[in-house]
Amino acid sequence: MTGNGSANANGRAARRKAGTAAVATDSTTVPEKPSWTLTAFGVLLTAGVLALAAWLMSFAWPAFAYHAALAGTPGKLTSAHCYVTGSGKSARRECTGTFTALNGTFTDTSAHVYEVIRYTGDGPMRLQRRSDGGYTQPEPAQAALMLGVVCGIVCGAAGLLSLVCVGPRRVTVEKGVSLRANPPPWGVLLLVLSRMTAAAAAAVALSFVMFFVLLIGELVF
Repeated sequence: MTGNGSANANGRAARRKAGTAAVATDSTTVPEKPSWTLTAFGVLLTAGVLALAAWLMSFAWPAFAYHAALAGTPGKLTSAHCYVTGSGKSARRECTGTFTALNGTFTDTSAHVYEVIRYTGDGPMRLQRRSDGGYTQPEPAQAALMLGVVCGIVCGAAGLLSLVCVGPRRVTVEKGVSLRANPPPWGVLLLVLSRMTAAAAAAVALSFVMFFVLLIGELVF
């Protein structure tokens, strides 16, 4: 009896062990199906982040390009008549005169600059004619400031998209574990977005340092 009881106990233990192994095998071979609700929410959130970043970039990038003299038609404003409008913090200097493109292909006798950052007195004033017919004064400090804004938009968008990628249950972000260990495409996306976020944040800091250095240089020299 003792031998039979021991054999039966061993058999039951073996069957339980086999059942446990089968459950473990099933849990590893059958992946968890993603929730369609969470997937749709992730897609909409991603589209919203990209749309917002594109909208903000449509203002920041042209401002940077014109202040950095990377876009528009370069030229000079002569015979300028300048005056100050507004008062206090809202005060700004406006100038009107004749704009002549440096390549000599265009002349505007009624050019109007609504915000002059650097006033050069009676001398010629360098300007960039924009695609909308307006004018922007190239200014290195302002270009550095707008570059910081552009990089800030990239940094924010990449950071938000990283949070979206962390949302799925299959994604794990732990200290000491490589991001590539996550299933595709999340591993590669997280790696790229994390590096993009860090690089853009460093560019923001460098741009603001450049802005203050150039601003101090303009005030001193």
